[in-house]
Amino acid sequence: MKNIQLCKWLVAFAVCGMTLLTTTNNATAQTKVGIVDIGAVFKSHPVFTAQLEGLRQEAERFKASSVQLQQSLIQKAEGIKQYTPGSPEFKQAETALAQESAALEVEQRDKMRTLMQQEAQLHFKTYSEVNELIGRYCDQQGIQLVLRFNGEPMNPKNPASIMQRVNGSIIYHDQQRDITPQVIAQLAQLKGTANSGSGAQLR
Repeated sequence: MKNIQLCKWLVAFAVCGMTLLTTTNNATAQTKVGIVDIGAVFKSHPVFTAQLEGLRQEAERFKASSVQLQQSLIQKAEGIKQYTPGSPEFKQAETALAQESAALEVEQRDKMRTLMQQEAQLHFKTYSEVNELIGRYCDQQGIQLVLRFNGEPMNPKNPASIMQRVNGSIIYHDQQRDITPQVIAQLAQLKGTANSGSGAQLR
């Protein structure tokens, strides 16, 4: 009797386990998943790329201006040598040079901080726009989950490229799961609509 009872429990447990596994598999099968290469989408975003290039050029101009000012300070430092150390003229020139140098350093820090904040805000705004666009597309296509991946091929000569791929969350994917081309097409379509004067915007 004990053996019969034990067999009944084992059979019941096995049936329960199979039911749970089937339910889990069904739930997984019913979840439509997509993947998107956000980096590729950003590179295809005309407003983002234009504004990012503008920030880069502004940083380059400021860097060139700072280099000129630094060279001017070096020349002034050389000019101080004509004065006798400790003389009133030497002290006055040295003080003025120190003040200009400190002012330049503060200006450089403030400018770099401002540019970094502007770049961060640009990324935030663009990501929010792209995220909303992806959400609308997924609602239309019945996609419940979107994962991010890097679609760039791994470069064996670039350690950063290798580690980025090794540490990535997605090891393999079906190409049909990649909605990056569709998202980029949506961006192009919205840009074309905006240029046609309809007033539509990527929000």
